[in-house]
Amino acid sequence: MGKRIAWMGWLAMIDDNWLFIGTDSRLAACSEIMAERGFTTRHAGVDHYTEELGECITDYSPLQIVFPILQMKGSIPPALLEKGTELYTGVASEEWLKPLKEAGLLVNSYLKEEQFIWQNAKLTAEGFIHDYYSHTRRSIFETHFYVAGFGKVGKATAHALASLGAKVTVLARSDAQLGEASIHGYKTERLTDDWGIKEGNLINTIPAKWLSVSESPGLHIFDLASAPGCLKEQLSSEYYTVLLGLPGKHFPVDAAVALANALERMYRR
Repeated sequence: MGKRIAWMGWLAMIDDNWLFIGTDSRLAACSEIMAERGFTTRHAGVDHYTEELGECITDYSPLQIVFPILQMKGSIPPALLEKGTELYTGVASEEWLKPLKEAGLLVNSYLKEEQFIWQNAKLTAEGFIHDYYSHTRRSIFETHFYVAGFGKVGKATAHALASLGAKVTVLARSDAQLGEASIHGYKTERLTDDWGIKEGNLINTIPAKWLSVSESPGLHIFDLASAPGCLKEQLSSEYYTVLLGLPGKHFPVDAAVALANALERMYRR
């Protein structure tokens, strides 16, 4: 009897209306994937609040709302949302979230869901390799790369490069990251305030301005980190390439599946 009640409860939850907001192709694809899994979904292709979006919310009455990857411009008036509505956000400041939280709405960040972070890191690493080949038209085998930062994206990128025969040096400040990188067989260098590079390939995964360099033949920096980027001073695009949103850019369907899986895990919990 208990199992039957639990199953009926799950069927009741799956009837909740889901609204996906955003122009990113991952949001539209994710809406379709969730619909194929039995959820009632709708997609609004905007990155800012509009009267039309407000009317959609009023007419559709979603109890689950998924926001854009980057913070949307403007905010949905909390008065439009039903009590018990759950929100799933991407990048969002506390100031933007404040009125929603004060209204007693439950806010979840899919960018903090552990399995999603790892899957996104893997897709980011593969996307970087795609762009590296397109940009340089050079082989990765036996090429030396510095990878700054050994978080999830740094680990995935170092692993992807090493699997293709690259020589990888990991740059990090913490003993824990340096020790872990060493155990995995990478060369390591401690990142200090005066660390510099004159030539070679540097892949940055640290979201902070920590590097000062001068333009030099043979130098190229690929920045995979979110704003503000790693450079303290501006550098020509000939030497500095910003690569953001790689999962959505190169693998929109895979990225959408990863997001759908994360949302469903969070919803079930």
